[in-house]
Amino acid sequence: MMRKDGGEGTVLMEESNDDSGKRGKKRSREEGGEDNAANTDVKNIAPQAKKRLVADPTALSAEEMPKNVLFEVRDGIRHLKPYWTTYNSNAKGRWIGHKMVDVFQKEFLSQNVNYAEVACKLGRIFINGKQMTDPNYVFRNNDRILHIAHRHEHPVLDKPLLQCLFTRAVSTRTGLRVLHRLDRTTSGILLFAKNYETDLRFKQTLKAGDWKKEYVAMVEGVFPEEDIICEEPIGTLVVTMGIQCVREDGKSAVSKFQRIWTDGKASVVRCNIETGRTHQIRVHLQYLGFPIIGDQLYNSDVWGPSKGKSADYGKPYDVLCKDISDAHRMSLWHETVDPDYEKRMTDMANDETVLPESESLSLDERPAYDPVCLGCNVVKRLPTMDHFRLYLHCLRYETADWSFSTELPEWAEQPVA
Repeated sequence: MMRKDGGEGTVLMEESNDDSGKRGKKRSREEGGEDNAANTDVKNIAPQAKKRLVADPTALSAEEMPKNVLFEVRDGIRHLKPYWTTYNSNAKGRWIGHKMVDVFQKEFLSQNVNYAEVACKLGRIFINGKQMTDPNYVFRNNDRILHIAHRHEHPVLDKPLLQCLFTRAVSTRTGLRVLHRLDRTTSGILLFAKNYETDLRFKQTLKAGDWKKEYVAMVEGVFPEEDIICEEPIGTLVVTMGIQCVREDGKSAVSKFQRIWTDGKASVVRCNIETGRTHQIRVHLQYLGFPIIGDQLYNSDVWGPSKGKSADYGKPYDVLCKDISDAHRMSLWHETVDPDYEKRMTDMANDETVLPESESLSLDERPAYDPVCLGCNVVKRLPTMDHFRLYLHCLRYETADWSFSTELPEWAEQPVA
């Protein structure tokens, strides 16, 4: 890992590719001493904390964050025990003027269609601090929503997430500001600012286009020897999933690609981006006909016979959007669903005698099983390691004044003949 005059206000972190992990061992995040100190987990929010949350959805303090959830590691993948929590949000612009039940059904596709109505009847949704039992409530500007729910975390890799010289500072101090983002499956460096002034200075240079951003990717096929510049505009295709595509009405995007090596079947490519559109490298490589190997979003036949090469999708955008949404819907992960669940949800949605739960019921008083929670009533397919990996690595961020970089990942190193 290299650093050239990054300044005292910056923190460099590196997402690890370490494959360490143990099987079958149940642990609490409270165990493990300092190594687990930053892994804040799930306990129960005290009643007084819940009251403050109802009054102010942003009032949850670090001390009241849930702790002590057990997790089990199987085949290098960590599975957490479900827990009760609260979701807090301000009404988004696209929600205003729409009924709560309609927003839930459109925005939260992983839920049962009757979930919003049932959750309202049970009194699990609060609007501006008041328990809301009317699912037909119409959202207004500045509405604050609190939702009490039983949460089933997605399985995650049992690997160290961050490696840096400031691990202790990161685990103890607050106020770190993220300077940029990485996709969930992308490895590499991530920059934080330790104070507001540094955050503002760095983001001003980012907005001005003064950052040089370099990645490496492994793609399908033999990438051309000559350097390639892709300037195709990128826009959103599936809003709820954040999936992008090349489209004429998209935002400008510029990517430069240079082949490092190829074995005749795959190629490792250096990627430099002048803009920072969501999934930009993945979308541009798809457009060029060299999708990233194992990219579950952009390397798929659902994009058409040529997998989206040259933006030839073979179908209108609305059909493409539906096909991709269907290909990635949550229900594909469901192996079996409790046959009584759908009926129970329909019956409760139509039952006028359902009473709201007590407002004083704290999270620690709630049962381990929730009859209206979809996660409690399905058996899901287990993800494989490929679900968590993408052959895309953030290698270097730099300007004329500073540079942060890390080593090439193992998969990007050219095999010795």
